[in-house]
Amino acid sequence: MDNIYVKSFLDLLHLLATITWFGTLFVNVAILRGTVQKTLVPATAAPFMRLFMQKARIVVYVSLAILFITGIPLKIVSPYYVSIINFSNDWQIAMFVKHVLVAVLALMAIVSFEIIMPRFQKIASKGPSPELERMKKAQQLAGMFSVTLAFVIILISAVMNHI
Repeated sequence: MDNIYVKSFLDLLHLLATITWFGTLFVNVAILRGTVQKTLVPATAAPFMRLFMQKARIVVYVSLAILFITGIPLKIVSPYYVSIINFSNDWQIAMFVKHVLVAVLALMAIVSFEIIMPRFQKIASKGPSPELERMKKAQQLAGMFSVTLAFVIILISAVMNHI
């Protein structure tokens, strides 16, 4: 594929999907959760966060689909690309590590949306409890880890531009 417009369009979509996914993650972890906990009573906070997470789930899944669809041709047309799993150059190594980290982050998102959130909502509906507080702390740690992982992925991508 030598068409610069097609490659640029795919790259734009790939970047927008990354920004959208990581931005949603960052806003949720760094801004929204703490603000909601400090300003809303639990009876109001729970439905608000449930609705936000339902919308975030759609945004994240659409972003993941776009990343997958655009990432394959972008990787193949790269002059550094050799094969799917190949460690013959620094770019290939960085790409492999980046994709492993993206897979971990995507898996964390799926587990959070499909397993943890329904469990959290069920426990939260029963009112305050030690188990609910433990889950809140675990979610905060998982969120901070996810934001850190997203930052590392972006850092690897930046490094790849200069290899």
